[in-house]
Formats: sequence, structure tokens, C-alpha cells
Amino acid sequence: MSDEARGGEGSPPTGETGWYLETLAEGGALRRVLIRSLPFRVGRRHGLELVLPADSVSKEHAEIYSLGPGLRLRDLGSKNGTFLNRTLVEDAALGDGDVLHFADFEFRLGRSDVEDAAPAAAPDERSTTVVIQQRDLPHRFAEGTREVRELLRDGQVTIVFQPIVLLSRGTVAAYEALGRGRHPQLPESPLELLRIAESIGAAAELSRLFRRKAVELAARRTDLPTIFLNTHPIEMARPGLLESLEELREISPRIDLALEIHESVLTRPAAIAELRELLLERNIALAYDDFGAGQARLLELTEAPPHYLKFDRRFVTGLDQAPAAKRRLLHSLLGLARELLVKTVAEGIETASEARACAELGFTHAQGFHIGRPLRVDQI
Repeated sequence: MSDEARGGEGSPPTGETGWYLETLAEGGALRRVLIRSLPFRVGRRHGLELVLPADSVSKEHAEIYSLGPGLRLRDLGSKNGTFLNRTLVEDAALGDGDVLHFADFEFRLGRSDVEDAAPAAAPDERSTTVVIQQRDLPHRFAEGTREVRELLRDGQVTIVFQPIVLLSRGTVAAYEALGRGRHPQLPESPLELLRIAESIGAAAELSRLFRRKAVELAARRTDLPTIFLNTHPIEMARPGLLESLEELREISPRIDLALEIHESVLTRPAAIAELRELLLERNIALAYDDFGAGQARLLELTEAPPHYLKFDRRFVTGLDQAPAAKRRLLHSLLGLARELLVKTVAEGIETASEARACAELGFTHAQGFHIGRPLRVDQI
């Protein structure tokens, strides 16, 4: 991409007095970050103008750049999306007062010559990198409960499909179905939608809706490989999960499915082993998601081995430069998985070097923006 298209390295912010991003700090105080030069890049990687050190944020997540007299926001292929006024965007014009989300970090764009309704915030005077730590989002998302009920009632969701490749051949072996909202007054992000749904006890219903929509879309095609479907942790503690899967089988009896459950629910190996057998009866594979995000849960892995084990991106990020001890640990875990005949998926691969390191260590499958971005079913 040319410097002209990006707005030029080091070009000054548009306007006589410049722009800033502000966010709520601990205690509710506003923290202001000046946009001193453009493009203004945001991501997890150290050295960017704004660093957000959280796994939900991609290494280079998004950037603010100039085009003509105004500012624009561009997503840089992030995993969890860039949102402008709660709408998922790839490239969009910016204006004073716009609300920006980089994954689950929220900011408001402002100009220093505009009087804000909010109290004045002290600007961050550092001229290069500014680091904003992860914190819980405010509870205002519960304001969308009425709209979430409408979304559930009318099925206002869609699905994008992210490829999972077989590393030995580089061919697509599966797609993970990722939900997106389609209500005009709600965000598209599934994370935000699930937070709202949780506040009214409807997270399981929304999770089921995402799965049903994924199978309905996939059923229109006869050439798709296995489709990975997500669950919400609360579904493991409530009835209705198996019934919802039987409904999916009625929609499309022949499509290959894999059900992802989060590592955090693997507390009862006997119950998980029983679930595995019930899924097999319905021709549905079992996948453990985000393995290693909390505890490694090796006991549960050996007592109730899944068909797929998806390693959390913390294992993968920077693996090509990881110390020998980390590589040895990961090699041992992959060896255990091989003994259990479990296929292993490296999540969050963002560079060719990370992909090579995963292949060398013995991962069977890989997923991430370097492998492929989420696509609509008609784009596959």
C-alpha cells in the first residue's frame, strides 16, 4: 500500500487543533490520547501509536489515516473486528463524536477545539506509544435488551466462515462459523450481543440461533467440509443443547459438524465423555476450544479426549521467536494429543513465520488471518 493511500507516514492530523481518542479509565475518569501523527496505528504489537495488550486485539488491528480534508478508519485484517458506532467496518469516514471499538476496547473520537459534554480529560503527553490496559466494559450494553429480544424473535443474524487448513497440504479442511448481528440498532459483534443477551438470560438462545443460521447457510452448498459450531459455556449447565443439535441434523442430515466447547467447562470428564458419545450418535465431532487459556486440564484431556483440540492463541503468538522451553512444552502437549489420536488446531496465526513454526512442532491444522479471513458463504 502506498504512503499516499495510507495518508503518509508522520503527516499531521487534519485540522488546526488536531484530534484525540478518549476512553474511560478506572473510576470513570476520562483518559485522552492525542493523535499526533498519521497514520495512527492501533494493535497489540509494541511500538504502535496505541497499544492494547489483550488477546482479543490483533497485532496490527486498525489505523486512523487522512484522506483529503478528513479522517478515516481502516481495519487491518483483525480477528475480532473494528467497529464504528457499533457497526463492523473495513474502511469508513470519521467524524467528531464517533464511537470506535477495537475488539472490546471502546474509544470516542474528538477534536480539541470542540466543547464536550463530558468533563475535560487530561491528555496523554507522550509522543509515541500509549498503552491502554484491558478492563471490563461498562454495563450500558444492557440498554439493548429490547433490541436483542427483537433480534432473537426475527432471527436477525448472519454468519461468516473462517477457514481451518490442514497444515501438511495447505488445503481447507473445515470452516468455523462466526456469528454477526444484523439488527440496525445493535452491534454486529457476537461478543457484545452475548453480553446483552446474558443480562436477560438469553445467551443460550442466541448461541443456538447462531448455530442454526450457520447450518441453514451451509446447507445451501454441497461442497463444504466440516463446519465448526460454537457454544456458550452456560449451555453445558442447562438442558436443550442436544435437542438444538438434533434440529440442526433435521435441517441438513449430511453436513459434517464439529461442536466447540470452551476449556473452562471441562470440569467433569465423565460428563464430557458422555457428551462425546451422544454427539457421535448424531455424527457430530467434539472440539475443545481455547485450550491452555486458563488451566491446561490435561487430566480431562486424557479421560475425555476430543476429536479436535484448538490451542489458544497464547501458544501461537510469536512462536517463531519463542524460547526453547516454551517450544518443548508445546511439543510435549502435541505429542500427548497425537497419542490420543486428537487433531490439533493452532488458533490466531497472523504471520507466515508463526505458521511455519506450528507446522514444524507438529500441529495438524491451523486457523488465523494469515490462513484466511472470515468469508460469507457465497464468497467461499
